[in-house]
Amino acid sequence: MSLTKSLSLGAALGLATAIPAAAQDDTTQIAFIPQIAGIPYYVAMEEGAQRAAEELGVEYVQEGPTSTNAADQLRIFESFVNQGFDVIAISPLDEETLKPAIARALEAGIVVLTSDADAPGSDRQFFVAQALDQDLGYTLLDEAVERIGESGKIAIVSDSPTIQSMQNWIAAIEERAAEAYPEIEIVSVDHTDGTAQRAYQFATDAMTRNPDLKAVLGMASTTCPGIAQAVEAAGLVGEVLTAGYCSPNTAREYIKSGAMPFSVLWNPAELGYLTVWVGDHLVDGGEITEDFEVDGLEQTIQYLPENDVILLGPPAVFTEENVDDFDF
Repeated sequence: MSLTKSLSLGAALGLATAIPAAAQDDTTQIAFIPQIAGIPYYVAMEEGAQRAAEELGVEYVQEGPTSTNAADQLRIFESFVNQGFDVIAISPLDEETLKPAIARALEAGIVVLTSDADAPGSDRQFFVAQALDQDLGYTLLDEAVERIGESGKIAIVSDSPTIQSMQNWIAAIEERAAEAYPEIEIVSVDHTDGTAQRAYQFATDAMTRNPDLKAVLGMASTTCPGIAQAVEAAGLVGEVLTAGYCSPNTAREYIKSGAMPFSVLWNPAELGYLTVWVGDHLVDGGEITEDFEVDGLEQTIQYLPENDVILLGPPAVFTEENVDDFDF
C-alpha cells in the first residue's frame, strides 16, 4: 500500500490513539465482520479471537451478514463505527463498497484492519493474512495434480466474484496450471450466492458438460459440501476428485467418504487470535515494522512491509490421516 493512498504507520498509530470519546473510559473494543455468519470456519475464528480477548483484557464482538451480501456487511461496518469501536476488522465481500466507509472510520480515529480477505485498494492499515494467496493457489492445485495426474479437465466453483481473495486464489491456480501443468485444462469458473445448494448445481452442471472431468475445486467453505455431495450423488467418488479451502469439520465427512480426499486451509482460530492481538497492539501505541512473536501462538509472525501484510503462516493440508486431529 503506497503512502499516497494510505496511512503511513506513524499516521495510523496516531489515529489509533485517538479513541472515540464514547470509548475512552471503557475497555478496548474490537469488532470483526466475517463474510457470512455461523459457518464453522468463522465460528472457529471467533473462538480464537475470544481467547485472545480474554487474555488481553479487551472486549471482542463478531457479527456478519446471514448471506454473502456486501450491502449488509457495509451496514454492520457502519454500525460499529457509529458505536465508537476502537478496532474494526473485516473480511471484505466487496472492496469498492467498503472504501468510503473505511476512510470515514480512519478519520474517526478507529483502527481498521482486514483479516481473512483483503481490500488492498482501500485505506485499511494492515491485512492480517492467513497465508499468501499464491501459496494457497499453488498448494491446492499441486495436491490435486498429485492425485489426478498432470493432464485433464478441472472445474472451479467459487463464491461471489467481488471477494478479492478468492479471485486471487483462482488466478494463482491458473498461473500454476499454465506454468507447471500445461495439460491441465480449467473448463469453467462459476460463482455461487454463498450456498452449498448453488455449488452442488454448478458441480453437477460441470460434470454433465464434461463427462471426462477429473476434479472440481471449491474456493469457499460454503462450496465444499455442495461440490462433494454432487460427486456422491453422481456416483463418481473415486473418478471425480473434489477439494477446496474447507475447515476440517466441514470437510471431514467427505474426506472419509473419499469424495474430497483433501482440504487446504489454515487454523482460523489462530487467525482470530492474531487479529485481536494486532488490533490491541495498535490501540496501545505499538508498532509493526518487522517479524514478531505473539504469546499464545507458536510460529513467528511475518511482516511484509511492501503491502502492509501480517502473515500467520503457510497453508495446511488436511487428509484422512490427520483430519481428526483438528476441531474447527
